[in-house]
Amino acid sequence: MAQLAKDLPQTKVIGMGLIPSQVDIVEFVQAGAAGFILIDATTREVLTTIRDVARGKKILPPLLTESLFTHVVDNALRQGKGELPNAVRMTPREREIIALIADGLSNKAIAQRLGIEMYTVKSHVHNILEKLALNSRLQISANVHNEESL
Repeated sequence: MAQLAKDLPQTKVIGMGLIPSQVDIVEFVQAGAAGFILIDATTREVLTTIRDVARGKKILPPLLTESLFTHVVDNALRQGKGELPNAVRMTPREREIIALIADGLSNKAIAQRLGIEMYTVKSHVHNILEKLALNSRLQISANVHNEESL
């Protein structure tokens, strides 16, 4: 893939296969891949990925994005670039939502408290989960409570 990117820089490569290892994902992205499709992707997911890549986007399935974020965070921590909250940049709104999740509020309650739409809260929660390489709101809350107890 690296050779293809070098010889034909205008070419956009989309890989397809089984779930690769974290190291393979990093190498894949570093080699210049524009996207990846899991072997069990739906026709719609395949077409969406192809269209998005054609428009210039870089596309990884959520499962691979999570693994890549985990690698980035782990790498930042290993290189001594700070603790997790400092290694991953959160917007002020994301920090606000993290605090409300830690207080036990639902997406609906957060939306009402902040005067925003529920789909906006869901979008923020999704971004927070990806940035912190977590899988659930419960993990967000647990991480906040672990930070406070230190």
